[in-house]
Amino acid sequence: VDKLPLLHTANGEEFLSILKSGAIIPSACRVFHPDVLAYFFMGRPAYKTPIVNDPSYWQLPAIFVFRSFDHIMPKRVFPFDSGALKDGRYEAIIGRIDHDDLIIEPTIDSIGRLISFFFSNANKYKRGEARPYQEIRDEVGNETSAFPVLALSKLYNYPFNELIDDRVRLVELQYDEAIQLESHMLAAVIICKEWTRDPDVDARLSKLGCRVLTYPYFHYHRVPITPRF
Repeated sequence: VDKLPLLHTANGEEFLSILKSGAIIPSACRVFHPDVLAYFFMGRPAYKTPIVNDPSYWQLPAIFVFRSFDHIMPKRVFPFDSGALKDGRYEAIIGRIDHDDLIIEPTIDSIGRLISFFFSNANKYKRGEARPYQEIRDEVGNETSAFPVLALSKLYNYPFNELIDDRVRLVELQYDEAIQLESHMLAAVIICKEWTRDPDVDARLSKLGCRVLTYPYFHYHRVPITPRF
């Protein structure tokens, strides 16, 4: 588990601010108010930036991939996307479970135990392959106070739909201090290629000392069609 990367996803505007400041700075949190937090997912990117029809390059996601923060303790660890629970997206599946019942001890060992118990190993966790619900239920037995464990297993096994996506099967880590873009921690930055056309942005990226991976930007042009009869 300690080899799994930590990933922070931002839109292009936030990416530029992070690049200039040299750090991912916590911001006001609507879920754990009044905390000021920076959010990361463990293993792979999952946070979704708002969907925009025909987006410009600065509205596309940028991802910061970190090796680990061994020397920085998270403020809180959650077993899935806490924002979705706050919005009631999982209520029909697991009921109104308070988020305090689902918070994990903020240590690597605790995260490792969660991944081992619900996914067997780190590779299955990265693929989102949870252990079957019945298998977890048999292991828990008749202990009624273990309902948060069963709720988690039920959620991890629930099929994806318009309300539930891969964020439900990833561990969320929350930090209440700035995470510096230091070369020994930062493994890669993934951005839209358009950003590298700016000499200042390109120079700042080079100074980070990490891999810079880009994806192409294709502008979508709506072409009016005149029907012919």
